[in-house]
Amino acid sequence: MHINVKVSSDYLAISVSEQDTIKWLTDTASSRYEQRSFRNTSSKNGNVACLEQNNRDNLKSQVESRLGTVKCVRRQRDHAILFPNDLVGDVLNNGEYVVIEIDGESLTPEILVALGRGQFRIKLSEESIKRVKDARNVVEDLIASNKVAYGINTGFGMFASTVVDKSKLRELQISLIRSHAAGVGNRIGLMATRMLFALRVNVLAKGYSGISLETLQQMIDIYNASCLPWVPEQGSVGASGDLAPLSHLALGLIGEGRMWSPVTGWTTAKDALVANGLVPLDLKPKEGLCLINGTQLITSIGAQACVRAERIAGQADIIASLSLDVLKGTASAMNPDVDRVRPHEGQRKVASRIRSLLTNKLYHSELAESHRYCSRVQDAYTLRCCPQVHGIVYDTIEFVRKILTVEMNSATDNPLVFPDRHAIVSAGNFHGEYPAKALDYLAIGIHELANISERRIERLVNPVHSQLPAFLTKQGGLNSGFMIAHVTAAALENGKK
Repeated sequence: MHINVKVSSDYLAISVSEQDTIKWLTDTASSRYEQRSFRNTSSKNGNVACLEQNNRDNLKSQVESRLGTVKCVRRQRDHAILFPNDLVGDVLNNGEYVVIEIDGESLTPEILVALGRGQFRIKLSEESIKRVKDARNVVEDLIASNKVAYGINTGFGMFASTVVDKSKLRELQISLIRSHAAGVGNRIGLMATRMLFALRVNVLAKGYSGISLETLQQMIDIYNASCLPWVPEQGSVGASGDLAPLSHLALGLIGEGRMWSPVTGWTTAKDALVANGLVPLDLKPKEGLCLINGTQLITSIGAQACVRAERIAGQADIIASLSLDVLKGTASAMNPDVDRVRPHEGQRKVASRIRSLLTNKLYHSELAESHRYCSRVQDAYTLRCCPQVHGIVYDTIEFVRKILTVEMNSATDNPLVFPDRHAIVSAGNFHGEYPAKALDYLAIGIHELANISERRIERLVNPVHSQLPAFLTKQGGLNSGFMIAHVTAAALENGKK
């Protein structure tokens, strides 16, 4: 069985047996947290192989000071205190959830991806509850005073100047969702839908949309039950945000369209909600608009792409190091002095990783020995320039991460509700240019990794460059080796253009 444990601000999935104790679970989670902090610190120090013992001791004390003494361990579902000698099998169920507080301020791409996998449930922070209530009060006051505000008591788009009768304000919101749920194509995956759903909740939790606390809590209950509406892939252009995809999400929440849940599989939204003990949303004025206005599909897909890109970049460094080793290249181009005179952070990081993989104090380098008496001065660009090419990809990923993290924690509704000013303001925060443009940069960066990787493959299978058997097969002619594997790599790389 496995238990999801929150340690400080990190979330760890711990594999346990039913006979393990709560103390063992606590100690294991704390140790895992320390190891994770150790890896992060060692990477920042430019040495992924080892840290000096005094640095390790310092890190341990820092971790302990951040965590403090463990006073008690609580079961999330009912907040019951668990005692150290309790057996895990007696007090916890397999796959029990921890709860992440959603506050609209601190969501990261990694946490959003974890939410997309269904690892965590969510709840509102106390600060968010207050902000949501305050914003809703502004909307209710406006309705009571018969003032006109876009999307609350007017039509939408070209119909913005059409004032809607007070008796039809709820009907206006339902009509909005039905008319805007006009996407086409295959549905997005369940993981993508969870991410879209969770991110929309996070945006509403900021308290600038005017949704009621009751409706937002209903949304959270539906999310926590893994009731996921059918959302098609196509229909969003970005300039108006993700109106069509979010409308399909909202359509399921009001009990229309199709919905999936672990209890029912795919069925009608109404049946899925009823089977999970839930009811469709009964929207109040403005709440339909609250559900569909924003950039959450672009941003959630982008967050997943950013997390994947970072992992791919790390794998590319390892692959490049292995290629350099097999081709008997020289690591001299990774010398720290080279990075000192051109101090881009990404370049420095890649060179440091390759150095640590190819030569360190713990493992003697055969590669270095192979160059002791050879005449090779430098390698081909595909080997020598890995820090420069891979490095800018790392820097691009970091740039994209910052853009997406801001976007994930931004209010993208229109109009926006400002409780401190008791004002409702029409603006353009729904525009998708920021996440879309950032993801264009990310695509360019990943293409560069693919490009240089394909060129290294060509070098490996070409006996002129590798001094290895053609296509890496001993019986050329009888066997074709990696001939077509390289053709496939070239085709894939070409398709990315």
